[in-house]
Amino acid sequence: MVILVTATDGEVSGMARLEGRWSIASRVFAAQLVAVILLSGCLTLALWFVSRQSADDTAARLSLGISATLARDPYVIAGVQKADPTAELEPYALAIVKTAGVDFVTIMDTSGIRYTHPDRTQIGGRFLGTINRALQGQSLTETYTGTLGPSVRAVVPVMQGGRVIAIVAAGVTVDRVLASLAPRIPLVVGAAVLLVALGTAGAFLARRSLSRVTGSLRPTELARMIGYYESMLHSVREGLILTDDRGRVVLYNDEAADLLGLAPAASDQPPSTVAELGLPPSISALIESRARIVEESHLAGDRVLLVNQEPAKPTGARSGTSLGSLTTLRDLTEVQRLSGELESVRTLSDALRSQTHEYANRLHTVVSLLELGRTREAIELIAQETETSQSLADDLVGASSEPALAALLLGKVAQAGERGVELRLGVDDELEASALSASDLVSVVGNLVDNALDAAAGGASPARVSVRLTIDRAAGVIELTVTDSGGGIDPDHLHHIFDRGFSTKPPGSSGRGFGLAVVRDTLARRGGVVDVASSGVKGTRFVAHWPLATVDPT
Repeated sequence: MVILVTATDGEVSGMARLEGRWSIASRVFAAQLVAVILLSGCLTLALWFVSRQSADDTAARLSLGISATLARDPYVIAGVQKADPTAELEPYALAIVKTAGVDFVTIMDTSGIRYTHPDRTQIGGRFLGTINRALQGQSLTETYTGTLGPSVRAVVPVMQGGRVIAIVAAGVTVDRVLASLAPRIPLVVGAAVLLVALGTAGAFLARRSLSRVTGSLRPTELARMIGYYESMLHSVREGLILTDDRGRVVLYNDEAADLLGLAPAASDQPPSTVAELGLPPSISALIESRARIVEESHLAGDRVLLVNQEPAKPTGARSGTSLGSLTTLRDLTEVQRLSGELESVRTLSDALRSQTHEYANRLHTVVSLLELGRTREAIELIAQETETSQSLADDLVGASSEPALAALLLGKVAQAGERGVELRLGVDDELEASALSASDLVSVVGNLVDNALDAAAGGASPARVSVRLTIDRAAGVIELTVTDSGGGIDPDHLHHIFDRGFSTKPPGSSGRGFGLAVVRDTLARRGGVVDVASSGVKGTRFVAHWPLATVDPT
């Protein structure tokens, strides 16, 4: 089967333009890498802001602690009440600035006029900051731009006798707060580098994994390929079934649905087990085995399917790994029907040839007797043969509603006589029509009788074959029993005797391994069965059953 897929000029030019673009795996890698860098940047900023907030909180706690301590210091309380607070408190405030780790300590009156400041030129000036809450007896912390620049400061009232007599402010400039973050910068940068490294490694591994699946395909190429494959799967006239590595059916095309009696597969249909799909038992077992199968025939309802199956392996995979299996189905029902008819014609022609040969021998004998003047003996021979043949013909034609079957059995009697085999026939009177057509009936009976003649001719004397056709009206079936006097079937072969291509005949024999398979398939299509009832050193007995013909009440 040859499948051609064509592309338009626009698609070809599109393919050419895509040659310089990235594959799917490369695009995913780039997208992941950019996402990792952005995420790392965001996390770095978040870590920086957290560190900055932590530094601000530390500075605020330090300023508040020093301010609160000074506001309760008896020396400060006494100093703000003297005639010259600056002379008393300025040296003390400068000493606190040097030893406490703050940038300024400002002591002021309740109107905000400074008594102390690190810059003596600012003494006597008004404090730049919020003092309203301090005048109400409350402490506060804030970030405010004063004479030393932006600073984190705490403002605490100096209380005596329940009233505010002065205010103390201490603070740390923002520059010092930022300087305190310097030891934390390597940690932040290191965390960012680690995040980028881990993200890059993860993106690279994801790219390698994706490359194993998509190769160097670009997105538009992959979409086009899927479209082509979808069209191909649904247009081929062979059934296709694809399974995954767990034995689940992930895809089947329209032809497979028709051959197996399944509902058409939806594009978004989830994987199903063969049990859920309700496939025929033999095909279910074959698919679940995931074994390599070449040209096997299986029954699916009234169809005969030719099945092939191959394990699906990824390109470059290690030996033994498998993605699942691909099973193909072809309808052989019509081929089997024609093969059965051809086999029926061959069987019937062989029987008639044998009968013709036998009659030719007898005719030569009669002619010779007449030439010798033995007229009476010739007449007796003719009468004897005519009576025997006519009696057998009358019995068969009267018992069977199928002339083709009667002709077949008459021919087989002559064929058996040629081979030195005694063929005994037993047909019930008024044998009713069966579900088998004339060609199917000739195929079933002819193949079973041929096998029996071969077995009897190759066995010990006397060679006998018995054919019995009976009707069981209670069960609504016709039973065919064929018994031979051959050497029987090897017990090891009994399980394979009906397999197509299997034969116990010597290699090189014509028509090896198909007769019993044809019988089995023909009967199975009509609701019948055939089996080996017994087999031993004294011969083999095959028994076949098939239903009577259904009568249309109209």
